[in-house]
Amino acid sequence: MTEPSIDELIDNEDWDAVARWCENFDAERAVRRPISDWWLRCAASDPESPDELVRTKVGAARADGVSWQRIGELLGLPEAEAQQRYDSPAEPS
Repeated sequence: MTEPSIDELIDNEDWDAVARWCENFDAERAVRRPISDWWLRCAASDPESPDELVRTKVGAARADGVSWQRIGELLGLPEAEAQQRYDSPAEPS
C-alpha cells in the first residue's frame, strides 16, 4: 500500500497526517515544479474562478516553461484542448 499524497491528506482533511507529512518533508528529494504550476492548479480547481483568472495563470505557467501537456493535466483537459482554449486571447463577452 502506498502512502497518500499531501493532496489526498488535505482533501480528506486529515490535519494530523498533514502535520506529520510536513515534519518528515525532505526537500532534497522533493519534486520541484514552477510556482505557476501550483497557482494554475489552484485557479483551475476553484469552480468560482473566472475564466480570465485561469487564462492569466496559464500564461504565467507558459512563461515559466510549463508544457501544454502539463497544463492540460492540471486542467483535466487533453493537451490540444488546453492549448486551443488558452493559447489565444479571450473572446469578448
